[in-house]
Amino acid sequence: MTIAHYYPRELATALHQRWPAEAPPLPNRTVLTQFISVLYQASLLFEEGRPVACHAVLASPLQLAAQPVGPTDFHWVHFAEPRAWNEQEVRRLSPAVQQRSSLLAVAPGADGHLQLWGLLFSGHAWDQVLDGPQRVAAVAPDALLVQVSGPGSIVFYAGAHRVLTLQRGRIEGHGFLQFPQAWGDGRFVENQQLAGPAVADLPWTPEHEECMVQFVLHMQRRALTQSRASGHGVLVVLVPTNRVAALTAPGGVLRPKYGLRPPAAGARYPALMQAMVRRLLALGELSWAQYQRSTDAELLALTRELDHFADDIAAMVAVDGALVFTQQIELIGFGVEIQATQVPLTQVYRALDVEARTLQPVPADHGGTRHRAAYRLCLAAPDCLAIVVSQDGNVQFVHNHAGNVVFWDQLTF
Repeated sequence: MTIAHYYPRELATALHQRWPAEAPPLPNRTVLTQFISVLYQASLLFEEGRPVACHAVLASPLQLAAQPVGPTDFHWVHFAEPRAWNEQEVRRLSPAVQQRSSLLAVAPGADGHLQLWGLLFSGHAWDQVLDGPQRVAAVAPDALLVQVSGPGSIVFYAGAHRVLTLQRGRIEGHGFLQFPQAWGDGRFVENQQLAGPAVADLPWTPEHEECMVQFVLHMQRRALTQSRASGHGVLVVLVPTNRVAALTAPGGVLRPKYGLRPPAAGARYPALMQAMVRRLLALGELSWAQYQRSTDAELLALTRELDHFADDIAAMVAVDGALVFTQQIELIGFGVEIQATQVPLTQVYRALDVEARTLQPVPADHGGTRHRAAYRLCLAAPDCLAIVVSQDGNVQFVHNHAGNVVFWDQLTF
């Protein structure tokens, strides 16, 4: 099978083809290619030993000033003298625009060549869904926005709406923001127990399940984001509670170097979850929507505690080896060695959709040591789930789906 790879000129053409009709028009292909080319080349560079990561917007001050948004949605700092639009300037300025709330501001100058005229601050992560109580709804500049997350990894937006993604030289079919449906199907039966006694006499609804899964994702996003920022590779494994003893026993596939005693009732994460569940029920309903729109002081305080827990997790995953949880997010150990090196595995599959209906075969050795350990673990112990973060910041969700080891590339955390 011939695989087409996309580079700045092809990306400019693809953007013009996919650009929403209601969005402000893109510049001509020559200008757009120049804009993309600089970002593409910058993505291959390093700043103080780390791959360049940044955000940029292609819009002039006049275009931004004319947009019908409130004064606090975004603001900019305007350079006294514009800077040349080239990859070295992007590299030097990238530490200032790694957050999704800040962007390099670029526009054509009087001579038609692109110039870096300032920095734009949107005041919030414009490409993220609401993630907790009293979070600000994202309002993005109505223009072409770009996220560079690593070598050759570039995402293009029309405002807050994702239009095109480049990963591994390709723009078709893979890379997700959302939780892989097949990764979780049938795997979170423990969520009702995690919610605690407050729901014991209530019917367990899809809204309850979604809420508990989203709490897990909130914690994971926070911990993985912290880990990515530190430049550490990460392997996180989730196992069913009733399988911990077998998987960690002598001869099992998990060998904890720093094993932890069985968590007592009231272990940190379950205790936080049950406190949140009780508060949400007291406020009216146990649902993610209720949590997102709430301004309740107690929920805000519990959210901060959840963030602190995630930061502690990020510190532990910096230790060489895997971090292992139960699916109720009770810590089993860290510095865990995966004892599945003898498991024969030659091929894994990249999911091209969230449900894993379409799969792309990939050699099992295409990734690093952590990836191969995760793949073999999920083959040897199909009831385990794994999350792998490589040192360049790429994130994969892995599990055994219908007898195949399948992974989902995550675009961002």
